[in-house]
Amino acid sequence: MFGVSVSGIKNSQKHLDVSSNNIANANTYGFKKSRAEFADMYASSLYTSGKTSVGLGVQNTVVSQQFAQGALSGDTGNGLDMAIQGNGFFVLSGDLTSTAHTYTRNGAFHTNNEGYIVTATDDYLQGWDVNPDGTSSSLDLNATHPIQIPSDTGSPKESNSISIGVNLPADSDPVTPVTATGGNIMWGGQPVTPAVTDDELQYGREFSGIHQYFSNFDPADSSTYTNTTSQTIHDSLGRAHTLTYYMLNMGESSAGSNETTWVVIPFVDGQPVDVAPSDGGNPTLISSVEGNNAGANYFGFSINFDSNGEMLSGTEPNPVTFAQNNVTAGANVSLRATVLAGLTDSTYPDSDLDGTADYDGTLHSIMGLGSNEAQYLALDFNATQFGSSKFSVTFAPTNDGYSTGTLLSVNVDENGVIYGEYSNGSRQAIAKIAMADFTNTQGLTKEGDTQWSESIDSGPAIASEANTGSVGTIVGSNLELSNVDLTSELVELITAQRNYQANAQSLQTQNTVMDSILNIR
Repeated sequence: MFGVSVSGIKNSQKHLDVSSNNIANANTYGFKKSRAEFADMYASSLYTSGKTSVGLGVQNTVVSQQFAQGALSGDTGNGLDMAIQGNGFFVLSGDLTSTAHTYTRNGAFHTNNEGYIVTATDDYLQGWDVNPDGTSSSLDLNATHPIQIPSDTGSPKESNSISIGVNLPADSDPVTPVTATGGNIMWGGQPVTPAVTDDELQYGREFSGIHQYFSNFDPADSSTYTNTTSQTIHDSLGRAHTLTYYMLNMGESSAGSNETTWVVIPFVDGQPVDVAPSDGGNPTLISSVEGNNAGANYFGFSINFDSNGEMLSGTEPNPVTFAQNNVTAGANVSLRATVLAGLTDSTYPDSDLDGTADYDGTLHSIMGLGSNEAQYLALDFNATQFGSSKFSVTFAPTNDGYSTGTLLSVNVDENGVIYGEYSNGSRQAIAKIAMADFTNTQGLTKEGDTQWSESIDSGPAIASEANTGSVGTIVGSNLELSNVDLTSELVELITAQRNYQANAQSLQTQNTVMDSILNIR
């Protein structure tokens, strides 16, 4: 008699408990609210009429979690905070070597004293090794490992590929041409033979297979060149060096050609570095014959522009390479020895008076001892010549080299790739966050700490990458809030309370009826 009311009271209490737990976790990141589901109970036998049978009360069939998407917190300012927008779970392990995994939606991560990404309860976030382009070669949960953030970039990398883009002002005046004295000019302390013609003074001449211009170029005198800019490069030890470009407007390429020639002369750390022969053509030689820098010779490269200000293809070495030491014959070597044989060359002064120049035009001699003698450096130089009185850098310089750097910040992209930003300017992919999904998420076993484990009902974990298939994207510097709706839960509390009171009243009524029967005499 009393069983029906007792089951109602008991399961009304279950309803109250579930709603109270939801309310208690309204501020728990990644929490998924639960719903108490009930079913009626009947007893039957061969001799029971279904038309007149009365139920035996109510039972709680399941407390099911509702994995609806929670709202996102907005930018938390912490690069290791992560929210999943869509389906999926983060994969965790209890220690560094464990292959047992739990799963969570709570992305409030931080690093421990060893640099591993962990939860507030010191469970380790799992990930895969990642290629520089952000891809991973494995999607096996057994191949995951705890993600560790390196505090530095490790070994430095020498520069091998660099680029820069500039606009050279079309309205600039050509550099002041050299004038002949007595029908000739002096170069390297002796008269140039044969005598240089007026056209050769203005447009240059062919000399030892290269194009030679006569100028008064002096890097210390800004009136002898048109524009300059610089960028950073690195040697094999990670030391930074400054590569400076001096750009000279040489005027028309030839009489009436309607084309303009510019010569670019590179310096490293204030010393001229020789441009080496390449498939795109030989270097250009600038010979200073006047002023304080007379007798110096510089290897650079030429760029020709058409009447539309576009760089003419094939008019410059592309890529531009610089002279090396210790390379095979004919590859990236300086032409200085053969081109300037027998001439006095003041380009590399003997500053320590030991009888030899302190530099020889190669990268290694300028970058210093200990670095790679055969360092290869290729320059992609992009230029335009448009009508403007101002010189501008149109493409930011790029440099694939770097020194050892310290970690500045960590962030994660929508595909789950964790990147480290380092003080040397490099941005390196560290790991790819492992994600998992399940056929039946409501079948997961609750483990506490906003974690679940797989079960027979959920099916095995399906390894996934963020932003692929059914798995959602990762939103960095955000957290997923609880999906508890407080208004709805308060209404559920009122409903559960009313049900509890009504079942208690039913129990009291049955007790009164029982008393009446006991009082019959």
